[in-house]
Amino acid sequence: MGRRVDAWVQEIISDFPERTAVVDSGRTVSYAELGAAADEVRILLEKAGVDPGGLVGIRMARGWRVYAAVLGVWRHGCGYVPVDPSYPPARQEYVLADAGVRTVVEAGEGDTFALCDAPSPSPSPSTGSPNVPPGTAYVIHTSGSTGQPKGVAVTHDSVTAFLDGFVERFALGPDEVWAQSTSPCFDVSVAESWAPLVTGARLLVVREAALRDPRRLARELFEGRATVLSQVPTVFRYLLDAAERTGTVFPDLRRVLLAGEPVERETVARWAALGLSPDAAYHNLYGPTEATVYATHQELTADLLARQDGPGTPIGTAMPHVEVELLVDGRPVADGETGEIHLSGAIAVGYLGRPEQSARAFVRGVDGTVRYRTGDLALRERDGTLRYLGRADRQVKLRGMRIELGEIEACLQSCPGVTAGAVVMVPSRRGEPMLAACYVLADTADATGTEGRLRARLTTLLPSYMVPAKFVELRAMPLTLSGKLDRKHLETLAGGHRGPR
Repeated sequence: MGRRVDAWVQEIISDFPERTAVVDSGRTVSYAELGAAADEVRILLEKAGVDPGGLVGIRMARGWRVYAAVLGVWRHGCGYVPVDPSYPPARQEYVLADAGVRTVVEAGEGDTFALCDAPSPSPSPSTGSPNVPPGTAYVIHTSGSTGQPKGVAVTHDSVTAFLDGFVERFALGPDEVWAQSTSPCFDVSVAESWAPLVTGARLLVVREAALRDPRRLARELFEGRATVLSQVPTVFRYLLDAAERTGTVFPDLRRVLLAGEPVERETVARWAALGLSPDAAYHNLYGPTEATVYATHQELTADLLARQDGPGTPIGTAMPHVEVELLVDGRPVADGETGEIHLSGAIAVGYLGRPEQSARAFVRGVDGTVRYRTGDLALRERDGTLRYLGRADRQVKLRGMRIELGEIEACLQSCPGVTAGAVVMVPSRRGEPMLAACYVLADTADATGTEGRLRARLTTLLPSYMVPAKFVELRAMPLTLSGKLDRKHLETLAGGHRGPR
């Protein structure tokens, strides 16, 4: 395998030290400054006696110092575990403890960095002290069906292979300006952050306020002259609406990368028809965290956007770092038949400290190849492209965030007074997907203010994107004739109650 990402970035730092690496809230950071800040982190870890080969937490707001901290951790020979400081404290502590992290990099005074001990330095509460796979670049925690998030371990070799193929596939170069908006707790940030920095391009950090205000986002993209935009389809629709209302155009935009949800063809077609970015190409990307970011790619041409001749969402063909197979019971399916997506190649090595879960998801075939079972269903068309059809299990994606409904349900059922609880995804009044929590209270429970209490409780246990938007009290959970929870009926019940506008 080729050079590691930190070495790759160092080549850019050496060749173009004065070139702008990051623009963050009006602050311009050169490649030389980024490298110097990374060395500050490396020296802090060295002086603190942190052993190379382990994991270091990074807990700070999204911005230029996150990239410097990651570089410093990598230079010291460790992998990083991102922790979003906006998450509930209990979740932050769980993630650090689950990964066996003892040292955390945080923002210091001014532009400096500081180290602190992990709040819960004891071994993982569920698995004991995990063994970190050799060469681990990062461990990102995803929603877990058991009620707790699980850490996906990805090596430097896989990250390098992904970026090599990604840069080549999209012909990325030093003249790009990347809009960076994803938290480091999500793997899309790996593409948004490092594809520009390994090519000597400029990274434009989108302000948090702009992520909540599409009009402000449109203004920042225009003023920052962004050439690459990575968006969840729902947010892209909001941006289209804002651009239409304000008359904003994006003449510098050359690549629009859509991922995390089924692409909205009408939104992309309207954006193109309005000429908001005349030189832009539009791409749909698919991939779970275990795939090392994106696994497949489909360019959304005008012809494809106009076609309505098949089910599902077109996700194209495999990215260079992975192989994609559609299997049922370990056997390939014929073109036009539905199969589960299996990925091999430069994928994750497994779930940190969870050998049983890893063995179920990362399956070694008789040929010795390890394949990741995604749980996603697709079919292959005659031209070799894939169409994504949905999930085979109860995992959902909401605005690009991967969510196991079982994790929310475990927290809901732990709330005092709740005897049964389930979570479904239903449309809001605006037709957009939202999470609805259905629950049954004990006969002795006080129903006064229940929704507020449940929402407050879940807010202390879950990140905000996993807290249901709607709470529905039921007398009893609907059951099928076999006595199992009737989720279809539950969706009907939840959808029939008044929800947020």
